[in-house]
Amino acid sequence: MFKTVQPYITRDEPFGPIDSGDFDLKDVDALNRLFGRHNATYKNLRHRPSIIMGRRGSGKTSYLRTVYFDKQYDYYTEIRTATILENISKVIQEMAKEGAIFAETLSDLWEKILWTCVLSEIRKRQCLPSSNSYVVSDYLDKVGVKNSDTVDDVLRKLAEIFEDAKTTNPRDGISEVLKRFDKENFDNAKSAVIDGLDASRKTFVVLMDSLEDFQLNIASVKYSLQGLLKCVGSMNKPKDVVDIRFCLPTELYRTIIEISSNQTKDFKRALRLEWKASELVLIGAQRLMYFLALYYPNFIKGKSPDDEIRRDEALALFRAVLPEKITNRAGFQENTISYILRHTQLLPRHFIMLLNSIFRRASVTQSLAPFPMSEEKITHGIRDVEEPIVREIFGAFKMIYPTAEETCRRCLPELGHEFSIGDLHRVFTQHGKAVFGSDNLFDFERMLLEIGAMGRVDRDKAADIYIQGNFEYNIEHKLSISNDDKLCIHPLFSGIFRGSGNRDRPVYPYGSFLDDED
Repeated sequence: MFKTVQPYITRDEPFGPIDSGDFDLKDVDALNRLFGRHNATYKNLRHRPSIIMGRRGSGKTSYLRTVYFDKQYDYYTEIRTATILENISKVIQEMAKEGAIFAETLSDLWEKILWTCVLSEIRKRQCLPSSNSYVVSDYLDKVGVKNSDTVDDVLRKLAEIFEDAKTTNPRDGISEVLKRFDKENFDNAKSAVIDGLDASRKTFVVLMDSLEDFQLNIASVKYSLQGLLKCVGSMNKPKDVVDIRFCLPTELYRTIIEISSNQTKDFKRALRLEWKASELVLIGAQRLMYFLALYYPNFIKGKSPDDEIRRDEALALFRAVLPEKITNRAGFQENTISYILRHTQLLPRHFIMLLNSIFRRASVTQSLAPFPMSEEKITHGIRDVEEPIVREIFGAFKMIYPTAEETCRRCLPELGHEFSIGDLHRVFTQHGKAVFGSDNLFDFERMLLEIGAMGRVDRDKAADIYIQGNFEYNIEHKLSISNDDKLCIHPLFSGIFRGSGNRDRPVYPYGSFLDDED
């Protein structure tokens, strides 16, 4: 019964939590029902990517955890990325001061750690023949791992080994740690698991989520990540029975590939998580069906929220609860769904934040007959969450552009929705240099393009009532600009930094129109 989603689809959050961390991992049925299978990326999970890359709010964690309900793997374990990265970084901190650290050695260390966690989980599941189990137990006993230990317990015990090894041999702590694993026993235990899983046609996957802050400005963390990337890049081969899924933020991609010792090999099985407007609409419509079924069942009488929904049905559902048109600040009418979508960077979290804000207002103030909703509730709902969305974007890029927020605060109010390269240069010279931290104009341009605050106007799709812009978050390469280009500000950023008094034509980021995909 779909009521398993009721703790998550509420009147306060009609479209559910914006953070997958808010879900109880024991609520597998709810996770399954609320997972968005509408993205083309979902189909590519069958190719067993070792890395899932996406922007903050793209759904990386949700895609990481599809194994909880899609049965692609028979066994899985999730490892706390922050804990293990911190422990390895401590081991190599002193070594980083002394001399060379090789990615191959660090990859070897990562292999030992990840596989020790795998061996511990496999032993607890008792899924191997007795002879194989004995070999695995022999290895784990020697490194102090008990049968009752959780993954966190295993990592804590390994951290103690790291600390002791670092004390014993501070200049070469990694070599000392590797000795403690006992290569022969480790290799035997690893082979025992591979043979056992292969014979029973079972598979296992290690899950490692992304971090809010990888702290890549610290040398030891960079070395640690370099070794992890090399280890991850060597996994998920066609015949492997133990895989890994490791999430990385796209915002740091260019920094991370510079850290990689061999980006071709490390990222050969990487999957990039991106979204189209129609896919977001399908996610929104599916969750809207659950909300209506729980709180306004008469509105969808005869329909089940569990039924797969098509694009035309999704749009019809939104037309039933929203006005078809909305009047923008410039006095022009826009399609309501496109109006909402252009206030996102085509990320599920942005879209759900906006819908939660809009429908929360309707649910509270018009609980008996809230639909169709008024234009005012939609515009106010969007304004309420524009700033949190923009703040999250700044947060995602903080390591690369720590002064981005203050620089935008100084510069963007001085620019129109559409402007020239000359206008941008003038504003940077007069307002931006003092706070940006660099007097390099190219770096300033790059920052605005990367965070998605600025785009390039598409002159071929100009219209009297709107400006269409291409933004870097919606293409697979860097967005280049020339001296002849016209530029534009993303609606999220103009909404925050330019106030409500401007009457410029609205900017439509490419992809906000559903017709852009046709």
